[in-house]
Amino acid sequence: MILVFKLILIVLGVFFILMTLKAGKKYKTFIETYKKAVGLPFMAPFALEVIDSFSIIEKFSKQIVTIQQKMISLYGIKDATNQTKAFLVQLVSMTMLGFMMTLGVGIIQNGDSSAIIAIGILALLIPVALIKNLDTKERERRMALVYELPEFLNKLILLINAGETAQKAFVRCTLAKAETINKSPLYYELLEAVTKIENNMPFSEALNQLSKKCALQEMSIFTTTLLLNYRKGGEELVRSLKEMSTTLWAKRKAQTQMRGEEASSKMVLPLIMIFGIVMIIIGYPAVALF
Repeated sequence: MILVFKLILIVLGVFFILMTLKAGKKYKTFIETYKKAVGLPFMAPFALEVIDSFSIIEKFSKQIVTIQQKMISLYGIKDATNQTKAFLVQLVSMTMLGFMMTLGVGIIQNGDSSAIIAIGILALLIPVALIKNLDTKERERRMALVYELPEFLNKLILLINAGETAQKAFVRCTLAKAETINKSPLYYELLEAVTKIENNMPFSEALNQLSKKCALQEMSIFTTTLLLNYRKGGEELVRSLKEMSTTLWAKRKAQTQMRGEEASSKMVLPLIMIFGIVMIIIGYPAVALF
């Protein structure tokens, strides 16, 4: 068994070296651009060469399309393809590394089945964890958008009430918080829309693209409401925005309550563990007397 493990590990090592050499500096620019997304830069040339040589994206397009949809939601249509590829690089790299670690542990432990199974399960769980983390990122982004939108909407209403046009109010509200784009998913998307407007894209087209980019029901309702009424302006627009604001604040309140409940549930396990440790500390002297 150990001999088989050694042979497989050698074959994988040779395969890794050959694919890395074949890749050369072909992917240097891509790796530098998406250094964080690829996860393990030293394994990235190997993973990229495997993906391209074996046409993984084309062969597993049905499975990968789900990942790409999440990338569109997180990074936009323009960057989604490259972000998807960078994510696949991370998957291939981590899977390869996990498999080699499993074989290595098997050799070190002289074929101990329990150690091999444990490391093997861990290696299999890594890709699952990466995909799960992607789902979490998308969920957190959606929650952040819903959480911040009511505040933006209130500022927009105030400016329109003060006599600003819908387009000018939209641009002004966005630019007022431009410095927070790195921390705020909402203002990052809004600033992109404002940049398009300033580059002479029609306001309606910029809002339509914003709605598609965010892929969120609340944003879609907001942009549709604004587009249907911004030409008319006046009280009708303000009334529509106020109605939407009330709904969004209710959703924000529900979201805050849900976050509080999640935080409370996460504290249950640590509290149980602390309680168990305290009981052991208190009870051990009494047990030791017998």
